[in-house]
Amino acid sequence: MKRLFFLSVSSVLLILFLVGCGGSATTSGGSTPTPGGGMTMPGTQRVEITENEFTITSSVSTFTAGVPYHFMVKNAGQTTHEFMIMPKDEGSMGHMSMDHMDGMALAETGDINPGETKTVEYTFPDSTKATHPQFVCYLQGHYDAGMKLNVNVGQ
Repeated sequence: MKRLFFLSVSSVLLILFLVGCGGSATTSGGSTPTPGGGMTMPGTQRVEITENEFTITSSVSTFTAGVPYHFMVKNAGQTTHEFMIMPKDEGSMGHMSMDHMDGMALAETGDINPGETKTVEYTFPDSTKATHPQFVCYLQGHYDAGMKLNVNVGQ
């Protein structure tokens, strides 16, 4: 009976030890930990996006098709924002439903609360070469107040 108890306790301790070791910053597959959570694969370029009332800024404005990008989108404002990558300047879309806008977006984060950071991974496909996508927030009135940023995808 003592032996069975000892084996059970030893097994539980071994499992706890192995689970604890899993929290290491060293990962297999060459991934790199990023602030705010998540992992990026080698060759991924990090892009810092900051949203405020009512602007969007980006650490990168010209992108390369085929390169994976890890967008770190921080809401530095006092109100909820969102981040969408639209294929081109779509203008004010107040007449369009959010479902339709979501369907047009190349990538998006959904709502980002004040002080929150969300990430999105996106690789511009070859079909976007020589285009001018736009980073936007389409929450009601935000786009018209200036929450848009034109960017480029090079040749």
